[in-house]
Amino acid sequence: MDDSLGVNDWQFGTSQLPVRDVREAQAYYRDVLGFKIAWTYEEEYGAVYHGATEVFFSQESGEIRPAWNFVHVGNADEALAAYRERGATIVEEIASRPWGMREFTIEDNNGHRFRIGHSEGPAVTSDEVGGSGKIAREGAS
Repeated sequence: MDDSLGVNDWQFGTSQLPVRDVREAQAYYRDVLGFKIAWTYEEEYGAVYHGATEVFFSQESGEIRPAWNFVHVGNADEALAAYRERGATIVEEIASRPWGMREFTIEDNNGHRFRIGHSEGPAVTSDEVGGSGKIAREGAS
């Protein structure tokens, strides 16, 4: 199999999130999520980065509709412990999911959510978890 990238292949993605205050968002990502501030353009646009992940912020004066993002990490349990220690808002506790991920969800200071996890292996189909046609979720009744 040829893994080289062609000119039309996606190389990586960068989320652009609307925020009330770019510098405030950058400080939150730095202080709570462990990012580094990459750059700021005037007061309306900026970026942070963590490892190979970069997030752009754009100042928004109107309604902010929260975005969802998924982030792969080497160990979700260790990431959760670090975020909890820094005071991150945990909106969904860590659990092993039938789709083969161990993950948890945090919310930033503008309402954007990040599901953070690591792979635990192949997904389990609904037939394998009870045949109801619905994927069973840990803690669901």
